[in-house]
Amino acid sequence: MKEDVIIIGAGIGGLACGALLAHGGHKVTIFEKNSYLGGACSSYTKEGFTFDRGVHVFTSGLNGPYGEVFRRIGLDTLQFQEKINEKTGIIFYKQDKIHPFNINVGSALNALKPSSGKSGGGGSKSGGGGFLDGFFKMGIEKEDLKGFMGVFSALMTATKRKINKMFEDDMSVTDWANQYSEHPAIHGILQFMCAAMFCISAKKTSAAEFIYCFKKEMMADSGFQYPVKGGAQAVPDAMSAAIRKFGGEIHTNSRVSSIVVKGNKVQGVMVGDKQYNAPIVISNLAIQMTTSALVGKDYFDNKYYSRITNLQPSFSAITFKIAFDEPLVKDWAFVNCYHNTKMDFADKYPPDDGYPYSNGFFGPVLSNMDPTLAPPGKQTIIFGSTVPPKGPDWEKWKEVYWWDLKSYFPDLEKKMRFMDISFPKDLVELTGKPAGPVEGLAMSPDQVGKNKPSSVIPGIEGLYVVGDTAGKTAHGIGTQLACDSGIRCADAILGLTDMNTI
Repeated sequence: MKEDVIIIGAGIGGLACGALLAHGGHKVTIFEKNSYLGGACSSYTKEGFTFDRGVHVFTSGLNGPYGEVFRRIGLDTLQFQEKINEKTGIIFYKQDKIHPFNINVGSALNALKPSSGKSGGGGSKSGGGGFLDGFFKMGIEKEDLKGFMGVFSALMTATKRKINKMFEDDMSVTDWANQYSEHPAIHGILQFMCAAMFCISAKKTSAAEFIYCFKKEMMADSGFQYPVKGGAQAVPDAMSAAIRKFGGEIHTNSRVSSIVVKGNKVQGVMVGDKQYNAPIVISNLAIQMTTSALVGKDYFDNKYYSRITNLQPSFSAITFKIAFDEPLVKDWAFVNCYHNTKMDFADKYPPDDGYPYSNGFFGPVLSNMDPTLAPPGKQTIIFGSTVPPKGPDWEKWKEVYWWDLKSYFPDLEKKMRFMDISFPKDLVELTGKPAGPVEGLAMSPDQVGKNKPSSVIPGIEGLYVVGDTAGKTAHGIGTQLACDSGIRCADAILGLTDMNTI
C-alpha cells in the first residue's frame, strides 16, 4: 500500500501534485488556510460580476503543464479557449486607440513581411498583422530596426545548448540584449515583457529563464489561453475535483501551524491543536516560510538556512477590479496600457516626492473572454500594475494609478458600477507569502537553473516543497511554473524520476 501524503496549501503546485499522487494510489489530504482553493489562481463573485483574484491570461493551457496533469489522470474536465493573443491590444499614453499587439512566433514571422494595414479598436486581430507597427508605436525607430530584429531573431532562434550555456553564465536580460542593441525603446519593450512574465525588471531577470519561457510558452501555435468557463477558478476546481475523485480529501479554513519532525523524518502537521500524521508532507507555501515558520531553524545547517531565508521574491502588484454597467472595451480580450517612458507624468506626480514612475497596466477583459463572468450587457475588467512590496504611501500611489488609468479610458468612471482595489497586503493574505510578491521567487540569474532551490528539503526525510519557489528543473510563467513544480515533485515520489532531478 502506498504512503499517505499531506499537502499544505491548495495552490496550483499543491493541487497538481496532489492530483497525480492521488491518481497514482496515494491517500492525499490537503489543508488550505483560506475558504477557497487556488490561492492567486482563484476568483470571486460580487453583485453578479466575477473577478479573478490575480491578473491572469494563461500562456499555455492544455498544451502545457495543466494539460499534462489532466492527460495523465485521464480526465477532460478542464477546457481552455485558445489564441487570446489574437484579441490582445495595446493602447498608448494620451492616445485613445487600441492597436493590435499579438506576440507569438507567427506574429514575429509576419513582422518580416509588409504590414497588412489592419488595426483598430476591436475584433479578431489575426495572427500578426500590424505586429511591427505596434513596436514602432512603442518607440522603435526605423534606423534601429536592425538592432530590434537582432534581439528578436536571437530570442526565437536560441537553441537548447545556447540557453543552457546562458544558465551557466548568469546573464541578465539587459546584458543579453545589449549585445544587439542599447536603444532605450528596445530595452523598454523587454522591460515590459519581463514585468508581464516575471514581475521583475529586465536588469534582474535571468536571460536564460526569459528565453526558455518565451520560446516554450509565448510562441506556441495555440497562443495565450483562458478557461472556457468560470475564470481562473476553473483550474483549481478541476484539479480539486480530480483529487476527490481518486480518494483524496481537501480541508478549507484549516491553517497548518507547524510541520512535525522527529529525528530526521517528517511525522505530519499540526492544524490547530490536532496532529495529522503522514510520512510524506508536501508544502505549497513558499520555501522561505516552510523552512523558517513551519519547521524552524534548528533542523537545518546554517549555510542552507541562510541561503533559503535570503531568497528574493518578485515585485508585488496593485490591481483595479472594475465592474461596468456598459462595456468599456469592445471585443478585445486583453489590453496593455503602455508608457513609452517611466517619466510620462513626472511633471504632475514627481517621483522625488514619493510618487511612482509611469508603469502602465496589464488588462484582462474577463467578460469578453467568458461572457458568464458579468451580467448580460455589462463587463468585468482587471487592470494590474507592478509595485514594490513595501515602502510606498499607498494612498498616494492609488491616486496616481487611478488618474493614469483614466487617462487611457476617459469614459471609465461614467461607465463604472463599482471597483475593488487590491494592494500587496491583500496578496499576503491570499498566498501567505511575506510582502505579497506576485512570484515567490524572483527569476534572477542567481535564483534559477543550478541556483534554484530543490523541491527536496535536505536533512528531513519525506519533506518537499512545490510551487513557484522550488523545483530546480521546473520552468514556466506564473501558475504554469507552480504546476510544473508540482508535476516534477509527484513524479519523483511516484518513482518516475530521480529525486536529484527536482
